[in-house]
Amino acid sequence: MLRRVFVASVVVLAFVAATSSASSTTISPCRQVSNPTWSPDGTQIAYYGTRWPPPAKAHRTPNDILQALCTANADGTNAQPLRYTVCSEKCSDPPYQIDWVRSGKLVYLVDGDFYGIAPGQKPKRFATVNTSSFATDPAGDRLAGGFGFPSCLTCGGPVTVLDVPSGHVVGKVGGKKFDNIYPSLSPDGGQVVFERDASDDSGRTFGIWTAKASGKGLRRLARKGFQPLWSPAAGGKIAFRADVGNTTMLRLVSPNGRGVRTLAPSGVADVFGWSPDGKYIAYETGSGRLTVVDLATGKVRSLLKLAYAPTAAWSPDSSGLVANSVPKSQRCWSTWRVPVDGSKPTLISSCTR
Repeated sequence: MLRRVFVASVVVLAFVAATSSASSTTISPCRQVSNPTWSPDGTQIAYYGTRWPPPAKAHRTPNDILQALCTANADGTNAQPLRYTVCSEKCSDPPYQIDWVRSGKLVYLVDGDFYGIAPGQKPKRFATVNTSSFATDPAGDRLAGGFGFPSCLTCGGPVTVLDVPSGHVVGKVGGKKFDNIYPSLSPDGGQVVFERDASDDSGRTFGIWTAKASGKGLRRLARKGFQPLWSPAAGGKIAFRADVGNTTMLRLVSPNGRGVRTLAPSGVADVFGWSPDGKYIAYETGSGRLTVVDLATGKVRSLLKLAYAPTAAWSPDSSGLVANSVPKSQRCWSTWRVPVDGSKPTLISSCTR
């Protein structure tokens, strides 16, 4: 259970780590970076951290390893754990996702439980939703979680939209007969778009749907498609992946369902998200490269070679991304600052530093 993550017996470790930057000689819970997310002002990143190298017993009990929620400067310096989040044994599974919202609070998800933590305060569970991923609106006031986990082939249920400050349910969207997953909120938080699949192991999909956050006004936008993402720009577009023949495209559609446009014609493996200014979309190609496409010109730019289980998150000013993956030559995460203009990426964290 997550409640075992924040144990008082390791508060001393938090104090020691917080008074110095992580280095190759420091036993710190913040050496290895995963699931990074930017602070709203762009000066820091937050992430789930673990010590490196792991203790000898870690291969037998992977949850008995020094770990914490951590913050660091945007250049990777001054890495330190958040108070009350350090754990060294019988820890819960890592957070599935972390988001740093404008109020200054970190919101994260573990085993279907949503937690919020403000600087200097203990984490508080504010909601439980049977989901493995979530999305927030640009203001961070609302949160949407789809239903079910990838390993559950017979689950079905709605998208749940929550009020972040209170944890109250704003609405449930899509009903209980389908897997309603991968939600994304409109810029004002008033609507949600999501993927709809059969709640069995048939593999049937039913395209991209939208509704009001309250659950009313359900309608289908596209008959085929998955992983939709609503542009942060007012009135904007909705991007989604679509299988066409033996390739996967990136397409755009208006919120009213009109004007479907192909943006990237092939090789789209995973979409990391829109830039906050709505000008770019970042995605991973089938060959494992971090790539961005310019919405205005359609120009595609390859930025960085990625490796196992990569993640990427946009900086608040849309000038670049923080990208995270495991190179074949290493066993731990490497983290890069990646400019969107194609200039040289900067390594800000790795187990060799």
